[in-house]
Amino acid sequence: MAGKRILLIEPGYKNKYPPLGLMKLAQYHGPHGKKDYVRFIKGEDRTVLDVPWDRIYVTTLFSFEWKRISDSIDFALEAAGGQSSNVFVGGIAASLMHNSFLAEPRWHGIRFIQGLLKQSPAESLQLNSFEEELYSDDTAGKPIEDCIPDYSILDQIDYKYPVRDGYFAYASRGCVRKCTFCGVPKLEGDQYDTPSLTSVVNGIQRLYGEKKDLILMDNNVVASPRFKEIIAEIRDLGFTPGAKLKRGRAPVQRRVDFNQGVDARILCKDPMYLKELSSICIRPLRIAFDHL
Repeated sequence: MAGKRILLIEPGYKNKYPPLGLMKLAQYHGPHGKKDYVRFIKGEDRTVLDVPWDRIYVTTLFSFEWKRISDSIDFALEAAGGQSSNVFVGGIAASLMHNSFLAEPRWHGIRFIQGLLKQSPAESLQLNSFEEELYSDDTAGKPIEDCIPDYSILDQIDYKYPVRDGYFAYASRGCVRKCTFCGVPKLEGDQYDTPSLTSVVNGIQRLYGEKKDLILMDNNVVASPRFKEIIAEIRDLGFTPGAKLKRGRAPVQRRVDFNQGVDARILCKDPMYLKELSSICIRPLRIAFDHL
């Protein structure tokens, strides 16, 4: 069944980081996965309308970008020839505003996915085996959430993400907190540790070359019971204070960024946390103050 045509769409808003969810879907479908033809676009690129797409995925990020997200979903329907069952929409806005998306009559039949794709591919994507949908028999495969992100799709668009020369990964997902203002409990649920950070970094390096930085998207890494092990793993990967990457004539400074911040309440409990963080080349140190 290889050789299917897969279209990935990111709405035309400005954003700092590449779409990790689409990059993992590209890995699932691409040359190291199902061996499908994968095309990635940002915004509404009308050159793709000449291709009969077997499946189209749209990612969503900021809920306040409803207009641009709507434009991309409408465009996906057009690219699908009106076949709404071939369109899948996921990401942050689609999860947090799930009912608002479902309430749009013109989007009837589109699958709006909530949360992470951490079950089997067929289950995560709500595929119907009775209808013999594409890969609906993949009920025991590796979760798409655990796929190595495919960096090669970023070369298919002109847009340059301000942060792109880094290993984008998670050492943990979810959070121990249940803050009423936060969407993480709805998106990711309770905190849990992810597969080996080392295997993700090594996998990215093997397929797409060495990256300068380590960008960790954890929501509350200091709450992980494996916190010290995670920091030790980061050190073993070479991200120690003053670490540089030899690239051309001038070595470049490396950095670790826990992009979502670290919990101020936990940092205060024991000097161990800051001592451990000081043993890696962290820059900047983002501290989350959930309550004054």
